[in-house]
Amino acid sequence: MSSSADSLSEVHHTAFMAAALRAGHFLQGAEPKIFRDQFAGRLLEMSEGEIEAFYAKVPPQLASTCVLRSRFTEDRLAQARQRLHQYVVLGAGLDSYGLRMDDQLGSMIVYEVDDPPFQAWKRRRIETLGLETPHHVRYVPCDFERMSLESALADAGFAADEPCFISWLGVTQYLTRDAIRQTLRWASERPSGSEIVVTIVEPGAKEDGADARRGIVPFTSYISVEEMTDMLSELGFSQVEPLTLGAAREKYFSGRADGLTVPPFQRTVAAIL
Repeated sequence: MSSSADSLSEVHHTAFMAAALRAGHFLQGAEPKIFRDQFAGRLLEMSEGEIEAFYAKVPPQLASTCVLRSRFTEDRLAQARQRLHQYVVLGAGLDSYGLRMDDQLGSMIVYEVDDPPFQAWKRRRIETLGLETPHHVRYVPCDFERMSLESALADAGFAADEPCFISWLGVTQYLTRDAIRQTLRWASERPSGSEIVVTIVEPGAKEDGADARRGIVPFTSYISVEEMTDMLSELGFSQVEPLTLGAAREKYFSGRADGLTVPPFQRTVAAIL
């Protein structure tokens, strides 16, 4: 990474890692790709050779984790686009949905919510690449632990009285339980028909030592599928649908030739109000 990226915190570097994994899968993953992110590599300050070298060294399950959660979320979003016209990306990182889909979004507005310093870096990077800011994207600087998500979104023009689709991927493990509940409570206060996709890291990752082997940023919260399902149900979500390991294996990983398999400890849960 460049010196500008190096000035960001360790937590921000997990966003770079996730993007590098998506980029590596795009460059080297077997067909059919689980997820195609042609912008991930461009947003990184890395050459294709550097991305490929990085991708070759990481455990396949790390790549599986990133591409599965993105593919599942965008599959759900594609189904919801006829009825929902606001998409809130919590902890957007180097998510490129707005760049990839800008000319296909119609009336949908994408609200990218992220830590202010990182979001500022991303916007500068897009400018450096000579890319236009997607017409359908609104940037929402917000520190989840210290700022009001409601106020930050309102400042960006978010319509609180209209239903929305929310993605919250690869974030909860770095937050306190209080911060997680607070954000889920905000999601539960959206109008009927709103939908959320959230990822969690199960306690088995800690017991297995997978957290320590990652060697990056320690996880703060481990949540089981059952606990997340209960939390969402208690908050008023009427349709809570965890992506089971079997369903993920059958739909996304069957017959793959690149060693990607269902990640055992990061789970994805969808819920509709």
